[in-house]
Amino acid sequence: MKTKILLPLICMAISLFTASCSSDDIESPEAKEQMVTLTVSAGSEDDAAATRAVLSEADAATSPWKWEEGDQLLFVSTNSEGKKVASALTLKSTKNNGLSGEFEGQVPASGLTTGTKYRFFYIGKTADGSTDRKISDEEANAGSINIDLTSQTGNLADLKRNCVLTGEAKVNVSNGKATVAEGVKLSNVFAVAHFAITARDNTPITKVGLRGKGVYRSAKVNLANGTVTGVSEIGTVADPDENIFFNGKTDFYVTFVPGNVAPSFDGYYAGSYTSVVNEKPQTRNYDASKSFVYYNGSKAKFSVSDTKQVAITNGNMQYVMPIATYTSEMSARTLTANTLIRWKNSVPLKLTATRTVQPGYYQLASEQWEMAMPKTSRKNATYDIETITVGDKIYASPEKYRIFDLPSWGTLNNPTLLNNTFTATSDEEVKKYDYGHKLKVGNQETRVMTSDEWEYLMPTQGNLLLPTNNRTWRASGVKAAKWIRCHIKALYEQRADDPVWLRGFLIFPDKMPYSEAKALFKESNVTFGINSRADDNETTFEKIRNSGAVFIPFSAYRAGGSNRLVQWGVHGNYATTSRYNLWKRVYHIKITPYPIDGVNFRVWTDPDQGCAVRLVQDY
Repeated sequence: MKTKILLPLICMAISLFTASCSSDDIESPEAKEQMVTLTVSAGSEDDAAATRAVLSEADAATSPWKWEEGDQLLFVSTNSEGKKVASALTLKSTKNNGLSGEFEGQVPASGLTTGTKYRFFYIGKTADGSTDRKISDEEANAGSINIDLTSQTGNLADLKRNCVLTGEAKVNVSNGKATVAEGVKLSNVFAVAHFAITARDNTPITKVGLRGKGVYRSAKVNLANGTVTGVSEIGTVADPDENIFFNGKTDFYVTFVPGNVAPSFDGYYAGSYTSVVNEKPQTRNYDASKSFVYYNGSKAKFSVSDTKQVAITNGNMQYVMPIATYTSEMSARTLTANTLIRWKNSVPLKLTATRTVQPGYYQLASEQWEMAMPKTSRKNATYDIETITVGDKIYASPEKYRIFDLPSWGTLNNPTLLNNTFTATSDEEVKKYDYGHKLKVGNQETRVMTSDEWEYLMPTQGNLLLPTNNRTWRASGVKAAKWIRCHIKALYEQRADDPVWLRGFLIFPDKMPYSEAKALFKESNVTFGINSRADDNETTFEKIRNSGAVFIPFSAYRAGGSNRLVQWGVHGNYATTSRYNLWKRVYHIKITPYPIDGVNFRVWTDPDQGCAVRLVQDY
């Protein structure tokens, strides 16, 4: 349903007046910086609406922000070293029932020049409300601060965690004292709106997610001019992990970045996940420039036979699970800063939402090494996937996990089904269930490779017996296969149980020289091909990302019918479209690190296990 935003816009900015200032000399441990005590009075007894720091709804321009104990104003100026610094002015007292507040703090005397305008900020609390936000020296000199908009609670009083008030005033310096020459109005750089949502059929809504064009997960506030710009959009797809939620509230306040905004609200209910677990995935098409591994500015080419080359996708296939929501989509409106949008005083804009199925679909992982297993469980141990039962069948829980990437073959249309048995009497029957039918790139289907293609791509003979083709180096005294077991040495997300973080194998493009491949590793002497050991060959995220090589991570092993993952980062089992004629079962490949060191392109045992998938597209 589309609902128009009505426009009783409420101004939330009032006057800030300055009293006299006194000077004081302070000696810091780092340098002798002459400081001035700056005292600022916010509001006065004569003001009907004073600047305050917690929004309290009233009519028209009398919707005030209320000062609270511990509130601070921040004052950006320059110190004696020519560096920008932010000084904190602390609320010392209030009068006239909170209509006026007096702030005081130390500021560098060297940064005060008579007649110059300076900017004051109220930037409220951190996203969790635990402490006051600060402007660091680094941020002051960079000229901006970032505001997190993903942790909005929806409460009126918590708007101070997301909003920023700012205003300018001229400073006069005379006889060792500094005063603000004129009143300054603080105004909110963001826009605020008040909504309430209900289901059209009165189904109880348990939580509300916000998404849409012009809806941002974070914003950057310019410290020079007080303007705000969105940094990264939250996206237009309903996502219970990534959208903005309001702590279960259905009557809530939202902070928006000013500009053109078309918000959509998704109301979740008790059956949001279980009612659609069997919905068929939607076919999606993706941009080729963002979906393949590129080498020297072009799609990297990898030979999989003497006559065929493929482009390989730049991440494992993932299934994004379906959900059903009660959704209300609003028409685009241009929002301006320092406004409150609602129906009337303390009455929200009321949204009526209609049940909408958000279909599941296949996508590529955001990075070549990313897998769906929760980051907190990434270690060589067992992990039990939480499940739900629908009818008499068990599925990976769509409420617990947004994505799933270890499906059993034959589950193209219901990939989270954990217990599945698949047999095929022909190759054509196997290929009916190729995940590439549902994941197109550049309007063309992708596909899963055969066992023969995997074997050609990654020759496993010893160096002396390697074939002469595009998949081996045979020049300048070098004889090696164009793949290697390796590990990523993380600069972050370290794990105490295993310092290498993640093992896998790199596959190099046909045209990549041996010297270029060798340079991707910390070690000067590396062994390629079948005799390579993952723990001996260290590389990094950045080297892989910019190399043109394909990284295939060792995923966890999930036995057929089981919800248990074992040996994460050690066991690399990937799907193929080849079958074992005798048993009519589908092969998968298995590659493991030392000391297991197995490479098998035709594994037929446990054929219904969950396998990772890397898709390709023919040239």
